[in-house]
Amino acid sequence: MMPSDERKHFKVPSDLVQIPIVWSYELLKYLRSWRIVAAIAIVIAMLALLYLLPPALGQPYNGTDVNESIWVEDFATLNVTMPGMLVPQSFGAINRSVVDLDTLQLFVNGTPYPSNSGMNWIFLELSFAEELPSFMGGSPKLNAVIFMENLTGSAVTATYDWTTSKADFDSLFLSFVSILVIVCATFFAADALVGEFQNRTGYLIFPNPVKREVLFMGKLGASMTAGIIVILLFYGGLAALSYATVGGVDDDFNLSLAFALEFLLAATAVGYLISSLLKGTTGATVLTFLLFMIILPIVDGVSSFAGVKLEASLTFAANVMTYVIMDPYPVDTSVDMFGYTIYSFYPTPASAAITMFAYAVVSIAISMFLFRRKQLSG
Repeated sequence: MMPSDERKHFKVPSDLVQIPIVWSYELLKYLRSWRIVAAIAIVIAMLALLYLLPPALGQPYNGTDVNESIWVEDFATLNVTMPGMLVPQSFGAINRSVVDLDTLQLFVNGTPYPSNSGMNWIFLELSFAEELPSFMGGSPKLNAVIFMENLTGSAVTATYDWTTSKADFDSLFLSFVSILVIVCATFFAADALVGEFQNRTGYLIFPNPVKREVLFMGKLGASMTAGIIVILLFYGGLAALSYATVGGVDDDFNLSLAFALEFLLAATAVGYLISSLLKGTTGATVLTFLLFMIILPIVDGVSSFAGVKLEASLTFAANVMTYVIMDPYPVDTSVDMFGYTIYSFYPTPASAAITMFAYAVVSIAISMFLFRRKQLSG
């Protein structure tokens, strides 16, 4: 028992003091349940597999192509004008990200064919962002050799050193960031609120002089902290691999990280909303995972056939994490295939940021309101 004089002067800590206490205990709970360790293990496995599998399957990140055949076509098919130059007659594509021009040698019918200061051929990087939509496996850029004479039908080969561009290398990994964010939302948010009711721990916590809002903010802070640790570890590992393999990261790498953290906040908030609505941890966990992995992606996919751009879809907006490092940024396109018109939509960075922010704010507000009113039963 606390002496009467001590009880008289004892004061309950303020809300700002209580939030970090709840925060730290929730983080400790994640550590004891091995959830953070499991998420970190997933990060390491993802980085290792994505880095090692392409070379193991015959797709290295750099190398030398010797006597690589170049398919030559009539330049008129490009529909590109080049003022101030000799009129090009034909062109050929080199299907590599970055070509070392100092090592580029061309041969026509086995005979060396030098550039001759651009009189015979020049090397250009052409942009086709609208003509080559990503769902067709196209690239927004094309490495082309422009010939000043018509070499269609000739046996043209090339020898050169090449490497994967920073954007291509990083995008290989960043296309899987959304999966990692979904794992974090499932691990750290889906059962954060409903667990207190299902496991009856609320009987011990709620009678204490701690406001529900304090519990909510402390839990949310812990969930975000755990998720941020995982996301930063992934981006840090990717940066290390990118510097070691292609000499650096893309210029918009940090912007992709910022969007990933915003998506993490939005996905975590939606996980909290689901946790405040359902009555069981299993249902909340399964629904959170299925919502982001199956339900919303299916809706996004159907929109490609329906011709409707779903700016309000959270998973659609999250794709900006990968698209932002593409140069030029992809634009909406459509193509007719097999009697159907298939659309390829891309969120703009501004609209994606607004959508994810709206999901975060609305979901947090609703879930906090429901958590305050929810009562223990049984």
